[in-house]
Amino acid sequence: MNSISGRWSFTEDFGFGKDEGFAELTQEGENIKGVLVYTERIEDETPFRVQQEFKGTFKENKLEIMGTAVEILDSEIEIEYHLDTWEGILNDKKQIVGHSYDKHECFGVFVMEFIQG
Repeated sequence: MNSISGRWSFTEDFGFGKDEGFAELTQEGENIKGVLVYTERIEDETPFRVQQEFKGTFKENKLEIMGTAVEILDSEIEIEYHLDTWEGILNDKKQIVGHSYDKHECFGVFVMEFIQG
């Protein structure tokens, strides 16, 4: 897979909840930018949707992207949300598998699967 540009499904487990949605990736050389849109389900709380813009790099088979802006799309309460960093490896099944973290030590494990280019 020469380019990872396109739409990817996105799931993440961060221990006390799960995210599910999609990522739109645009690759120019080793540079990556795009957006992640997902529903966040935290145990015993009302789910809400998040949109994070990101930028980073894709070198060989390694993806490293960092959130640059975040918007809460539909929540009845105000939410303080911290930008994430995702680091993963593209495998031979057209999946990017890796881990995520934010500055408040919330860690997760994610999988992105290629949908369309």
